[in-house]
Amino acid sequence: MRRVFRGIREYLTDWKNLLTHTVVGVLILAVAVYAPVSPYVRMGFVGCVVGFNVVRMKYFD
Repeated sequence: MRRVFRGIREYLTDWKNLLTHTVVGVLILAVAVYAPVSPYVRMGFVGCVVGFNVVRMKYFD
């Protein structure tokens, strides 16, 4: 169980993840202002970013 919490802590404190989520958040806000999209599309986009970051941290760090 400690391994899981350690992994979550690493994920939440990794500067690359923080930067990626910040950029994605700003893009989602910009798109929402100019072209409102379905909340499902936004959730799917965020889910893809999280999945990408998990794969990146597991195999490329």
